[in-house]
Amino acid sequence: MWEVFSWVTMPDTKSGRERKGQNKRRQLEDHLARRELDADEEPPEPARETVDSEYLSEADELDR
Repeated sequence: MWEVFSWVTMPDTKSGRERKGQNKRRQLEDHLARRELDADEEPPEPARETVDSEYLSEADELDR
């Protein structure tokens, strides 16, 4: 007959959590540094929005 083995995982330890946190932090720093190096030298110029003067504010409408 087949015997079912229950695998017991290692308990969560503070040092393990800290090591995982350091690895994640290092990965994030690497990602941000790579992104900064790959970015354009200067950010693109912001697009100017045209103001639509067709609409009146409520105060202007009440004066008429």
